[in-house]
Amino acid sequence: MVAVGTDVTPNLRERILDTALQLMSEQGAAGTSMRQLASSCGVQVAAIYHYFESKDALIAAVVAERQYGTRLREGLPIDVDGSAEDRLRQVFMSVWNGAIEEEAIWRLMIAEGIRGEPSVLPTGRELIDLLTPAFLGWVRQWVPEMEHPEATAQLMVGQMLMGFMRHVYNPELGAEVIGASCADALVEAAFAV
Repeated sequence: MVAVGTDVTPNLRERILDTALQLMSEQGAAGTSMRQLASSCGVQVAAIYHYFESKDALIAAVVAERQYGTRLREGLPIDVDGSAEDRLRQVFMSVWNGAIEEEAIWRLMIAEGIRGEPSVLPTGRELIDLLTPAFLGWVRQWVPEMEHPEATAQLMVGQMLMGFMRHVYNPELGAEVIGASCADALVEAAFAV
């Protein structure tokens, strides 16, 4: 039993994953060695390999630990009394705000994907493959009058990625402003006649 007031640290596997995400989002996967990760965690390199057989397995676990598949199936806080345009905007902003909370993982996946880092590509594809069906489900659920839900879901994914790129290159604009701008463009395109 742990005494009250005792500092309880997360288990080693979680600490390794959190530290790996931090280091890799700052330095890239190729720029982060297993030795550096071990040093940052205060453990021997063998301890890292005890949990992860390779850097590829480590990166996959960093993403898997966030349970995006499960989280993308959760409900969204949407005002059902709003117009179709407002509901679509709310869907986008709800997911946008969640992505901004997970900024480090997006920085890692996008930057390493652009670099063509082999250890990230399969995991990045899996993450992108989760987004489109999730967006499609939310569009069908929250904006059932949408004529082309598949195209709208694709536009949403594109706006998420473009918004994140704008956030990286123009952080002074603020995540909320960038998200709202992307949501507005999405709504305009999705409801264009």
